[in-house]
Formats: sequence, C-alpha cells, structure tokens
Amino acid sequence: QWSKGDGKSKCRTCVERMIQEESQRQKSTKQQRLDEARSRVRDAKASGNPAAILQAESVLSALEAEQVTGLKPVKMGRGGRGRGRGTGGRRSSSGRGRGRR
Repeated sequence: QWSKGDGKSKCRTCVERMIQEESQRQKSTKQQRLDEARSRVRDAKASGNPAAILQAESVLSALEAEQVTGLKPVKMGRGGRGRGRGTGGRRSSSGRGRGRR
C-alpha cells in the first residue's frame, strides 16, 4: 500500500469490512428486486392480461434462477435458425433456377 499515497491506503480490516458491507448491500438489493417482481406478478394476475402475466412471471423466474445458480440470464438472439442464406433480390446469382433473364 506504499504506492497509494497519503490517505488512500487501507488496512486489511477496513478492506474486509468494506467487502462485507458491499455484499450485504447486494443481497438486500437482490431481495428488493425479487419482492418487486413478485408484486408485479400479483398485479398482472389481477389484471388478467396474459401477455403481462407471461412477462412478469418470466422476469421473476429469471431472478429466482439467478439467486439459485448465481448465473445471470442470457437473452437469446432473434430468429431461430441463423440469419438466412443471403439470397439477394432480383439480380442475385445463386445459380439455382435462374430461368430466363
């Protein structure tokens, strides 16, 4: 800690205390997010809108899964089978079934 300069170096107990406080803060934030997601699910079920129910439950399940596994959810890309073959417009020269020009 010599290279830190005056007033910036921290003792080991201070660092450990800061780490512990940060983990407590993260736990409380995650718990708040879970509680908010549960209340959104209740509100969506009360409204009866299937799309809102699905969205609220998917957010809740992602948060619960993150709490259990410790892994954040990954959003998948759109379009299930890749981005296509790149068949162009009218003048593409794919070589298949060109017919008359």
